[in-house]
Amino acid sequence: MLLDLLREAFPKGSTVPKSFYEARKIVKCLSLGYDTIHACENDCVLFRKQYANADVCPKCNTSHRKTSKKSLDGKRVHKVPRKVLRYFPIEERLQKMFMSPKLANDVRWHDEGRTKDGLLRHPADSPDWKHFDNTYPEFAADSRNLRLTLATDGFNPFRLMNCSYSIWPVVIIPMNLPPWQCMKQPNFILSLLIPGPNSPGKNMDVYFEPLVDDMHDMFEEGVRTYDSSKDEYFQLHAALQKTITDFPGLGYVSACVTSGKVACPHCHSYTCSIHLKNGGKCCYMGHRRFLDANHKFRFDAASFDGNVELGTAPKPLTGEEIFKQTEDLPADFGKDTKKKKTKPNSKGKETEEKIIWNRRSIWFRLRYWKDVMLPHNFDVMHIEKNVCDNIINTLLGIDGKSKDNLNARLDLKLLDIRKYLHPVEVGDSYYLPPAPFSMSSEEKKLFCEVLKRIKFPDGYASDIRRHVHVKEKRIIGLKSHDNHILLQHLLPLAVRKTLPEYVSAVLVRVSNFFKKIYSPVISISDMEKLDAEIAETLSLLETIFLPAFFDIMVHLMAHLPTQVRISGPVQYSNMYPIER
Repeated sequence: MLLDLLREAFPKGSTVPKSFYEARKIVKCLSLGYDTIHACENDCVLFRKQYANADVCPKCNTSHRKTSKKSLDGKRVHKVPRKVLRYFPIEERLQKMFMSPKLANDVRWHDEGRTKDGLLRHPADSPDWKHFDNTYPEFAADSRNLRLTLATDGFNPFRLMNCSYSIWPVVIIPMNLPPWQCMKQPNFILSLLIPGPNSPGKNMDVYFEPLVDDMHDMFEEGVRTYDSSKDEYFQLHAALQKTITDFPGLGYVSACVTSGKVACPHCHSYTCSIHLKNGGKCCYMGHRRFLDANHKFRFDAASFDGNVELGTAPKPLTGEEIFKQTEDLPADFGKDTKKKKTKPNSKGKETEEKIIWNRRSIWFRLRYWKDVMLPHNFDVMHIEKNVCDNIINTLLGIDGKSKDNLNARLDLKLLDIRKYLHPVEVGDSYYLPPAPFSMSSEEKKLFCEVLKRIKFPDGYASDIRRHVHVKEKRIIGLKSHDNHILLQHLLPLAVRKTLPEYVSAVLVRVSNFFKKIYSPVISISDMEKLDAEIAETLSLLETIFLPAFFDIMVHLMAHLPTQVRISGPVQYSNMYPIER
């Protein structure tokens, strides 16, 4: 009916297709179709190349296809693949960028139109980009060669809370374009559609295979492309330089561990973590080692864990070091190859090996991957959201979400630090002494009333007031951008009258930190100062909040200035445009 309406609306002789079948034929002629690649139900292999004609999976022996329906006589059986990967060939889509003269000119903007004054406004200004140019000068010789970013995240396409379905689109973003076009949706290129219903998890490398093969060819051989802006043919090359994911997705894409004792990819085996027996989770403190060697906090044992800190900040692993560490790791995929739990040793204790890598990442098939300075970026959006949630829920004492509860106080007692906060037994229950950040019922109500009266200019932010419940003294249902506005602009206003000055001052420092991180123009010297400031801010937070407050997302704040200094402004490595 829609096609009939379009044919009536357009003049005679228009090429509006008459059916869905004709529309698909037109799209396919424009090389905008996709390839269907059958996959094992258990994510073991793709049925391509040597497995193209296999009837069963070579690893788990699961049947390639399943019976969909039978005819009435029972003789004809219709079989369909159990799982199908959609792959949108990347070469053809990159070639089409040069069919538009304007877009072909914009691809060269990073070399011809960029301001080169030492400040970081674009990934082309970053040390990572320049290091790649110096390492591969033949690639950098032609400014039309594309630098790409890969982004992926899982979502439920059915918008149903009672339906747990996870499908993973993989998007390619050309980074050559100017800032006002780079992270815009029209320039996003869908390359893979990884099917559900379950997340591929650690088996995601299986689905990256066709993309990695094409990216290898695009870098080594290139593809002959017509440049409409110069009216000439040239050999187009492309290189993948970084990935954008949330933190669990970073573990899937980079093959590293993102939970447990070595959850920080930046600190790797030197991650400073403590397992909280009563809380059942790990906390990540020890931020004094990121301070200057002579900083007074290093020698203040009483305010911290009772020890003097003489350690140094760990250095992140280079691509060469990761390549060597994962050289002998097997790349076994599938649900039946997951590792078993650690078995107790002869003394009855569990063996706890610091396993950093799950496997050799598929990205190392690309010759240049080990030379990328920062291939996997921390997503500032999710870090900011989690930090804001931790602060708000703890200040308001939200049940089940606050980081200050009986288990947190019992863990404090086991660690034998800050004795004035230890729980006191009163009969069959416990009395929890007020913490420095504790607020009375009236103070919590005042805190919520301040946020309830906030008004914003039209289009600046959503109406946060509808998430604030003054009577219940709760703030619920905040989205990522709501947390962004709340942490950077509203929290300093709300804590000034409700918390002691030394507590509110530290929270204001956290707010200012994220304001500076989101700056569109970055000075490397400013980021070096911010690196020292956030180490001091996190150390101050350790003297105020309980160990349970310091989950991995709070710890990752310490590494954001280094990431910005290497990779460029955060708007080019943020999940906001991807999730939208």
